[in-house]
Amino acid sequence: MSTVYKFLGTQVALSSANNVGGSGLVRVINNNSAVGVLTVAYANGTTYANTTLAAYETIIVEKGKTDTLAGTNLLATPVAYRN
Repeated sequence: MSTVYKFLGTQVALSSANNVGGSGLVRVINNNSAVGVLTVAYANGTTYANTTLAAYETIIVEKGKTDTLAGTNLLATPVAYRN
């Protein structure tokens, strides 16, 4: 069975810290031919995680509603899903 995603808002660039509409689940895509680094931080700006996305890779990130995402050449969309 495939996963169904419901888009909860518009896509945003992650060129600066963004809580992506306060969503707890976020679809992140690297829309570039180079690798991109996604940084996850608390609302106060303290980084608690990061990961590298391959060229054109897409992932789903679970985060706190006030936590922020940032990364060069990365786009994010708030989502919900069901299996």
